[in-house]
Amino acid sequence: MLQNLVRTAAAVTCATLLFAASPVRAADSQILVRVYDMAATDATARAAALRTAGQAMAGAGVVVDWRDCSRGGAAHPCRTVRSAGEMVVRIMPTSVPGATPELGFASVDPSGRATVVATVYYDMVQQVANRTGLGVEALLGRAIAHEIGHLLLRAPGHGGSGLMRPLWTDAELAANRPADWTFTDEESRRLQATTREPETAASGDAAGIIEAGR
Repeated sequence: MLQNLVRTAAAVTCATLLFAASPVRAADSQILVRVYDMAATDATARAAALRTAGQAMAGAGVVVDWRDCSRGGAAHPCRTVRSAGEMVVRIMPTSVPGATPELGFASVDPSGRATVVATVYYDMVQQVANRTGLGVEALLGRAIAHEIGHLLLRAPGHGGSGLMRPLWTDAELAANRPADWTFTDEESRRLQATTREPETAASGDAAGIIEAGR
């Protein structure tokens, strides 16, 4: 297991959904994200994490409209059919046993047709937050923003600096430098460009994908 760093990941395949909540400025792009918290974090802590994620996205010019479909969430249960362009974030209670330690992953389809689902592992977030002294909600929010970044950038690779870098060391997390938790200017331009493209329906059933990840 990695002791001094955290790896974030993106997998190439297909997936689903989105969440948000803040006023839209004229120059901002907007996305809709449904959140399914299967780790049963309380609604207040979850809202704090989504605020952190939303602030990171807003810094890149993208406003997130969060739909909290979790038990206890304002939108629970989300009974409406997912619209084209919506994304999904799953907060899973535990990571996969024996797998490379990661805060989460995003299923990425370079065409964008099936790039809709991101997953974050709560046990890994909690473990790293406790080890480094960073708040769990802050780290969870940053991990969510990173994975949404993969969905919108439509690429499994990582950046050389900022929020989209592949490894987050304990020292970086403890130092908590603002520049380490923002998107680069180029990434921001790409994120905005993706959100302005015509919506494309994703293949597959959103509920089925969510259930399969439990």
